[in-house]
Amino acid sequence: MFKPKNVIFVIFLIIAIVFVAGSNENRISKAQFIGRYFFLPFTASISYLKGLLRLSQKNTDLQTELFLLQSENRQYKEEILRSERLSRLLDSQDKGKFQVEIARVIGTGSFINYETLIVDIGKNRNIETNLPVISIDGLVGKIISVYPNYSIVQTFGSKYFRMGALDRRSRIHGIVETNFDGKIYLQKIKVGSDIKLGDEIVTSKLSSIYPPEIPFGKIINIEQTSEGLFTKAEISPFINLAKVEEIAIIIGYEQ
Repeated sequence: MFKPKNVIFVIFLIIAIVFVAGSNENRISKAQFIGRYFFLPFTASISYLKGLLRLSQKNTDLQTELFLLQSENRQYKEEILRSERLSRLLDSQDKGKFQVEIARVIGTGSFINYETLIVDIGKNRNIETNLPVISIDGLVGKIISVYPNYSIVQTFGSKYFRMGALDRRSRIHGIVETNFDGKIYLQKIKVGSDIKLGDEIVTSKLSSIYPPEIPFGKIINIEQTSEGLFTKAEISPFINLAKVEEIAIIIGYEQ
C-alpha cells in the first residue's frame, strides 16, 4: 500500500518524464502550457490570498484602534459628567453654612435597600463617625465606620435609621424611621396634626447629628397607628440610593 509521500514522489516523477520526453520544441511548448494554465493561476491565487490576509490584518488593527478610541471617548464623557455632577453637588450646598468633603461612591454593603454605601475617603481626609452625608437632592445618611482610605455610610435605607424631622409647611415634628420592609415613616405624630399628602419632610433642630432644614422626602400616605393615639406618614425620599454616585460629607456647619 502506497504511503502519501510515495504517491507525491510518483506524481512528480511522471511530470518530470512528461517534460523530458520529446523534442526541444515540444518541451518548450509543454512548459509554456503548464506555466500559462497552472503556475500563473497558482501564483496569482497566492498573491490574492496574501492580499486578503493583509487586508484582514489591517481590518483587525483598525477595529482595535476604533475600540481603544471609543473606550477613551467613553472615559472622557464620564469624566465630564462626573465633573458636572460634582459642580451641581457643590452648588446645591450653602457654602457659607456647610463645610463639606466630596466623596465618590465605590460600593454598597447591600443591594436590597442600599442600607450602606462605601465611599472613597476616610481618615486620610479627617472623616469621623456620625458625620452627616448628603447628595444633590437631600439627605443620604451618616458615617458609621471610618478606615484609612474609605468610609461606610449608613443610609436611610437601613432598618436602623432614625432621624428627628418636621413637616416644612406646618412645622409638625416627628421621628423618621425605616422599617424592616424598607418603608419609611414619619412617626410619633399626634392624631389631628396638620399634615397633608405632598408635604415636604426636612431634618429638624431636634436632631443631634443632622443640620436642620435638609430636604428628605415628601408624604405619600397617612395612616393611624394601631393604638389610635398617633398618626404616621409614609415618606417617599427625594434620593434614589441606587443612583447615588457622589456624596458630600458635612464636616462642619453653623448652628
